[in-house]
Amino acid sequence: MIKRFLAAIAAASVLLSQSVFASGNAEYEKIEQILNYAANLYIDDTVTSDDLMSDAVKNLLEKNPELANELIKAGFESLDEYSEYYTAEEYELVKKNLNNIVYGIGVIIQQTGDYVTIMKVLEDGAAAKAGVMEGDKIIAVDGVNAVGESIDKVQDMVVGELGTEVNVTFLREEREISYTMQRGEVKGETAAFTVLKGNIGYLVIDSFSSNTDNEVYDILEELEKEGIEKIILDLRNNPGGYLNASINVASLLVPEGVIVSTVYRSEWESETFYSKLNKPKYKLAVLVNENTASAAEVLASAIQDSKAGVLIGKKTYGKGVIQQMYEIWDGCAFKITTGKYFTRNGKDINGNGIIPDKIIENTVKKVDLSRYTAFDYINKPTVSATSQNTKAAKERLRILGYYQGTADEYFDNLLFNAVCEFQEESGLFPYGVLDISTQKKIEETFSKLDEVVDSQFFEAYRYFGGNPEDL
Repeated sequence: MIKRFLAAIAAASVLLSQSVFASGNAEYEKIEQILNYAANLYIDDTVTSDDLMSDAVKNLLEKNPELANELIKAGFESLDEYSEYYTAEEYELVKKNLNNIVYGIGVIIQQTGDYVTIMKVLEDGAAAKAGVMEGDKIIAVDGVNAVGESIDKVQDMVVGELGTEVNVTFLREEREISYTMQRGEVKGETAAFTVLKGNIGYLVIDSFSSNTDNEVYDILEELEKEGIEKIILDLRNNPGGYLNASINVASLLVPEGVIVSTVYRSEWESETFYSKLNKPKYKLAVLVNENTASAAEVLASAIQDSKAGVLIGKKTYGKGVIQQMYEIWDGCAFKITTGKYFTRNGKDINGNGIIPDKIIENTVKKVDLSRYTAFDYINKPTVSATSQNTKAAKERLRILGYYQGTADEYFDNLLFNAVCEFQEESGLFPYGVLDISTQKKIEETFSKLDEVVDSQFFEAYRYFGGNPEDL
């Protein structure tokens, strides 16, 4: 018995020391090894280490029932980055947000690491009027921290009763900016279009909701009435959504043949989806980037593989797996990866992404001051005045994050507060008058900003014979 015990201890010492260095989770290895030795040494030889591990979890949960959800969540997180377990409260939020990701302040968002980031500011929404910009990261809502929260949780924090106010704090570059906005009705459209000079259609699909295919169908009918045959299809920052909606859109644009093939664990569930379109009506230039994901990649790959158009931009996200949602009896639910999809040409893009036909990086340049109202450096407006300088200040202070409101020529109290704040932070006397020194300081600060040059869009426009200078 002594020899057996000493041998077990010696083996334990070797194995435990090895596990500390070889394993990424030394504490789990320690528990596993100790329970294994205990089972081998215990008087009842029917007891196994699996029994001890199972009983340990049961005893721990009996004393700390609140750990149950954490344990289940950890289990799902170990599967892949897309599988997830939801408590009943969390699932209610998910159900609210399944069909679109537009907010009561008028933005479209996406999860980027620990932040929920603004992907698009919708025209005429509260966010657009306040001065929220693409790329802003939500860090707090009504003073409550939002960093590290899920996209569904942050959305629930932002939406509310019609006409009520919400204060959202954003991180823009290195500066924290807070906007108080009134919640309003936001249409849930996920697609929009315009006609560019040269008879070129520009179609943007922000995400794939259950109605996106119908929206695109209606837009294509409008474009057909105007005789449009060339379309720039913008799928940048499109996080995906409903696979069926993407397939239905593809069937309107992609020539006859495979759109996508899905493969599930059970062979009988696997399916190949086809387009029956004999003669596509449109030539396509498709814009993609690193945030083009999932269902958006299905559409992009179908267009590329079928040669219905060219892809322009950056390599896509690379999500080629399918999730399904399952509701549990107590109101909880889980989303789990059940399948994969393969492109028309049989490519597996999961983790790989789609490489565009034309790889184009958007560039950055200093802000073009000629696009904004100029200061005259003569007039010194203050509250209630109407002036060109007032409009110039509003345009700049909005982008700098000091002013919330419409960039017109009237000097309102919002601008007074913004000028005071800017003056104080810039070492000027904070008295709210837009004097010459303040105008020059605003211009100096504003001129240092960088702005994105949409080289990807310009390349697509040139592809169809357009001249970016005409836009």
